[in-house]
Formats: sequence, C-alpha cells, structure tokens
Amino acid sequence: MRIEPHDQLFLPLNKRVVVQYAAGGDGARELHLYCGPKEVIFDEPELFGFGETLAKHASFIAGSSVQWTVGYDWPRVRELLEALVAEGVLVQGTEADESVAGGPEGKDQPSPLPVAQSERARTWDECEAITRELTGRALEPGWLELVVPVFRVAHIALDTDGRQVGEANVFPRPLRLDVPTRWRTCIYPGSRYLDDKPMNVSALKAMRAHWAPAMAALLQVRDAYLKRFPAARAGMTLGDVERLSTLVLAVATYPLVKNDGRVENGKLHPVLSAMFRVTDGLRMTTHQMLFVPVAEATMSPDTRVSVADIHAYAERNYSFHSTQGVCAGPTAMVDQFLRVLVEGGDREQFANAELAEPVKQALADMEPAIDYGLLGLQNFAVIFSLWPIMTRTYARMAQVVHDWIGPRTATLDQIDTYLRDKAEILRNETFHATEEWRANRERVYADIYAQCAAGLGDPVRQSLPERVSGRLGEQHRAPSEALRKVLQRRCSGEDGGDAGSVDLLVDTLMHCFARTQQTLCLASETQGRINTLLGREQPSRPFSATDVDIHVLLQGDEARRLPHLLDELERLLGVRVTITRERLEIHDGIQA
Repeated sequence: MRIEPHDQLFLPLNKRVVVQYAAGGDGARELHLYCGPKEVIFDEPELFGFGETLAKHASFIAGSSVQWTVGYDWPRVRELLEALVAEGVLVQGTEADESVAGGPEGKDQPSPLPVAQSERARTWDECEAITRELTGRALEPGWLELVVPVFRVAHIALDTDGRQVGEANVFPRPLRLDVPTRWRTCIYPGSRYLDDKPMNVSALKAMRAHWAPAMAALLQVRDAYLKRFPAARAGMTLGDVERLSTLVLAVATYPLVKNDGRVENGKLHPVLSAMFRVTDGLRMTTHQMLFVPVAEATMSPDTRVSVADIHAYAERNYSFHSTQGVCAGPTAMVDQFLRVLVEGGDREQFANAELAEPVKQALADMEPAIDYGLLGLQNFAVIFSLWPIMTRTYARMAQVVHDWIGPRTATLDQIDTYLRDKAEILRNETFHATEEWRANRERVYADIYAQCAAGLGDPVRQSLPERVSGRLGEQHRAPSEALRKVLQRRCSGEDGGDAGSVDLLVDTLMHCFARTQQTLCLASETQGRINTLLGREQPSRPFSATDVDIHVLLQGDEARRLPHLLDELERLLGVRVTITRERLEIHDGIQA
C-alpha cells in the first residue's frame, strides 16, 4: 500500500516502545527500538532523530515525519515508512481501533492465577511430608537447600500482613495460598505498558508502605557485602550484583530457618518480606544475564555493570514479565532501588528511616545470614552443575549409538530412537542446547563457587572443575566392568560384536557417574556446614543422585528438561545405578 503525505499512521502502544542505543557489530553506534516482539535498528546517524521522535508519537501525519530526519526528502521517508508498515511496526488508517490506541488504562483485572491447591501455610520443617506429597520422594530437612535453592526457601512463608514472601511466584507452586490480591493493567511506559498480563497492586501497596526502612536495610546489607568483597567498592560486576541480591534474600530468610530464636511462620516483619520481593526481581534478572542465551548473548560474571545497564537489559529482554504478571514497581522506584543496592545511592534520604525491632534483629544476625547465603549459593552452583553433565552425556550417548559399529540388538535400536527424540528436546526445549551453552553454565557455576568461598574466608582449595573432574580411578573398576557386561548383553548381543562401541558408551556413562558422585560429595560437605550454622539436625540418610531430581519434580509442568538419566537407564536397559557420596553401584535389574 502506497503512503501519501496526508495519511495518518499509528504506532500501536507507543508507550510500550523501548528506545536504547547500542554498539553494532562493527562497534558503531546504533539506535534500537523494541516494539513488542519486533526490533527496529537504525544504523544511520541521520535517522537517530527520526527513530527517537517516532517512539514518542502514538499517531502522526506521514508527511510531518520528514522534519524528524537530517537530509532525507519525502520519497526516502516514504520508503522508510512503507517498510515499517510492511513489517507491522506502523499501522496505516484513518482511525485506530482499541488494540492500536491502547484502550482504557489502569483497568482492574481478574486474577491470572489458578485456584490455589494449598489451604494452609506450610513450612520446611515439613520437608519430608511436602516432598513425599509433591514428588513421591521423602527428603529430610537437612538436605533442603540441595533441592530448594537458598533464594527460594522463604517463598512459602507468611509475613505479618498475611502475604506469602513469594507472592504469585511461590515455589513450589502447589504451596501457594489464595491471598486477597488486586490486579490491574500496567500503565508504566516500557515493555510492561498495557500488557495482557496484569500487575499485583496489592504487593505494590505493601512495598510503598515499607519502602524507606526496606531501603535503609538494603544499604546495611550492601555495606556488609563490601566488607567481604572489597573489590566491589570500585564498581560492581554482574557477579557481585547476583551475589549481593542473593545475600539480601538470605538476610530475610535466615530468621525463618535458624533453630535458635526462629521467627515463626506468619510473624516475619513486612519490611523483610518487602526487601526480599523487590530484590528477588533483580536476582532473577542477573540470573538471566548470566545463564539465558536466547534473546542475546550471556554476560561474564566479571562484567562491570551499572544501574542503566541492568534496567536497559530488563526492558529489552522482558525481565519485568513473569508467567503470571508484570512487575508492579513504577520506573522511579525501580531506578531508586537499583541506585541503593548497586551504587549505594540515596543514603541521606534513608538515613533516618526508623527500623522496627524485628528488622534490627535480622540485621544484627547479618553475618551468619550472609554465611548462610554464601553456602547456599555455593551449593546451588555445585548441584546445578550436574545438569550440564547430564545433558552432555545425553548428547554423547546419542552420538555413540548413532555411530555404533557391529551387530545391533533391538534394545540398541530402541535406545537409538529414544536418544534421537531426546536430542531434539535438548536442542529446542532446554538452555543446554549446545556445548557452548553448557560450557558457559559450567564457567558461571565455577565462578559462583570460587567467589562464595572467598566471601566465606575459606582457605584456597581446588576449583569446582577440579573437585568434580570425573577422573576415573581404581575404585571405578568394578562398576565399570559391571556396566560393560550389561551393555554388551543389551546392545551387542551374546556374540559380543565390536567392543569399541561398548567401551565408548561405558566411558561416557562412567565419566558422568564419577562426576555425579564427586558432586554429591562436595554438596553433602557444604550442606553439613549449612546445617551446623543453622543448628539444624544432620540428615540420617545419604543424598543420592536420584534425589537431585526432586527439584525438577517440585517445578511441575513448567520444568523444561530431559528425564533424569538414571531413571531412563533403568527403564530402557534395566540398569539400576546407585550413586551417593559413599557408593557407586551398578545392578542388572533384568538378570536379577
């Protein structure tokens, strides 16, 4: 359709457009307009004014846009406008319907949440009962932080306002309670503007009520962080912000999990729950920046970041959005929170904020709370490093079976078909799709482990990759032989066939098993330190490789993953593999 100078054009929901400058592939400055799912890039400086002005107009007369450019006449501007219409960025017409104009702002919305499954507030003192109910596997409380990351432990707790700390994002979801909540359409400019998902204004009301003391408490946590990580005084890295965010959550969580002087469920001060909620959004954003390579490349933990960097990333990558809703924080509050935590800003404004006694007590316990956070984050890195190992093993098994030399049994063909299907899932439905992505995760986990050790004042030890190298030793000879016999029978038949393919499969699996055992050893050691710190009873049963899957089972249908490897080996081959810190055993379930 040809555009004439008198035509009216519309930029749908222009307040949702995010305008950012960035360096292009050649290092030159570019202007990026993020218009919902579409990205418009202007790489000619003469058009920067056009792009900036365009984003400010919900509608305009086509011919007037010539004035927004430098050196462009109407024919060239017409060509540009027609391209934007063709791409669906602009809409041509005499009237804007509601979807283009945006419709009414600030409208109350129904709850986006399903009816809660839980009718009473639970605590992790009931860990065995909860895990049995939700996953079919009972786990002692002494292993809690291995299946519920330290930054999610407080989610199910109630504060004195009667609201759960995790609000709509409670983990695990079946433990969310129905709490009276008002939802409204978001009216803040940016990626959230008039989004179909509403914002939780009840949580925002609570946040506003406790904002000043929450910011004052954040500044104290930041100061304590800098004593442990003095290099961050010169400017925070992405790794610093992720760690600091987690430690803020730990300060709010520690009163709920320590044995002596524990705060009972329903008694957590709302300043602490508010501090947790606002900071958890930042933690999730830094996690995305470190681990999620979908919309843009991940960043190294040692990348220096600013308030502007973090906010711009969040807008570009929809970090203000969750499955249920969008962030309810106004832009000014978001920026002030980031200034306080990342830069230590606005101190004078909050210097005289009055802190209630429970908040003072939580801050008095800050040192053990920070230890709890660092140990918990360290164990998160250790345990989650198993997933790149497992997905890499799936990929290598698929290649070995595909390249199999010699006779093939019906079982091997069944495994081949199965692994091809799982390889497709691995490529398309996980964040472990390529070796590059897996290696990036391992690098970040290694950095988290090392930095937490430094913050804990631990003596120099082996790095995480050195502690879980998967190196095979004499103790692995017997399980290797047992596995070889089973694979020979199932995959090559009684005649034996080519031993080389069997050996490759054995080596692939045994490397995975050895790394898994070393990981469990390290995780159990760290978990023991957590239990001692909290005054919690040490578990009586060992933590096993299959227990790791409890975390995924707690996630429910939302988990994007492959089935647990050990479960599938037993189902497909009849091989039962038992791995704890003390045992690595192979059992032929079919022969037995």
